[in-house]
Amino acid sequence: MRQAFPEEALKAAEEIVKDVREGGLPAALEWSKRLDGAAPEEVVAPPGRSPAADLSVVEAALEAARSLERLYAKARPPDALDYYEGVLRALYWRPVERAALYVPARYISTLVMLAVPARIAGVSEIYVVTPPRGATPELLTVAEKLGVKGIVKLGGPQGLAYAAFHLGVDILAGPGGVYVQAAKYVLSRYVGIDGIEGPTELVVYAEGVEPRRVAAGALAQLEHGPASFALVLSRDSALLEEVERIYASERTSSMGPLTARKVSSLEEAAKVIDEVAPEHLEVWGAPELAHMVKNVGAISINAPSPLLDYAAGISHVLPTGGSARWRGPVTPLTFMKPVGIAWLLADTRLREYAVRLAEYEGFKKHAEALR
Repeated sequence: MRQAFPEEALKAAEEIVKDVREGGLPAALEWSKRLDGAAPEEVVAPPGRSPAADLSVVEAALEAARSLERLYAKARPPDALDYYEGVLRALYWRPVERAALYVPARYISTLVMLAVPARIAGVSEIYVVTPPRGATPELLTVAEKLGVKGIVKLGGPQGLAYAAFHLGVDILAGPGGVYVQAAKYVLSRYVGIDGIEGPTELVVYAEGVEPRRVAAGALAQLEHGPASFALVLSRDSALLEEVERIYASERTSSMGPLTARKVSSLEEAAKVIDEVAPEHLEVWGAPELAHMVKNVGAISINAPSPLLDYAAGISHVLPTGGSARWRGPVTPLTFMKPVGIAWLLADTRLREYAVRLAEYEGFKKHAEALR
């Protein structure tokens, strides 16, 4: 797995988390003053409709929420119930009680991508943690519509630590810079996290499409910063050369690198993609490739990945750093846990098997309890 944050970020996060854990709100405000230049008087603000909000932005965010809700309402897992040999067994899915969602400043789309699955999961109290300048009129308005309880106007590790230790949340979720992710890592000893979200990653496979479309999607994701990267695959050498030319002419100093690589077949492309395990995959001209890959966060077919980032109906909080090998996008399951129940209704032959296993493993009192 690629390193998501440098060692100095981890050390800084550990210091801040420790200070806020022990010092509470005064410590969190002091760190906010030092790092964000502001110590808000109202630390946890109630969401609500603001007359200053740009209603066109609000409507766009709410339409993205409706798009997400339609799919994610079907993603909530059903409870499982079964009777076997005198035992009624069940796995009940239950939401966490409280969740804190990290929303980088002005990223109102991230609020949507986290709050919708948390609400569908049934989380009782949803908090948004964002830097002081992130509590915009638009965010406050949309947050009310999405059932958010409070806006924590503290950014970075101090905001997450305050939510974990002093609001009593059960899980932290969301993207952010290296210090945010380092703080989530440190805090994972105390609360749940969705994962460690590193720099943006994109792989593009293209054939039979204008190079400009391929380059546009890549440049869009590279806009996230110099640590982001894009890999373009194709069987068409001319297409790859033109994409490289467009990238060279339009890249800025704040963009990450783009690499173009020729492959001989879709099978080879799928193998490369699975090895990279990218956050995003764009597929142009060969939709069957989408069914050939296993390790990827989300796939956009014949569409730029920013459509998925904003409105296609899948959360843009995706696995990075190769973690797409074992996890996927944020869904209602991120905020839920299974609870197992076994109800003994009749004498069961399972008892003798349990006794035998307990004796084999050396647990005498287990065996006695079973008898």
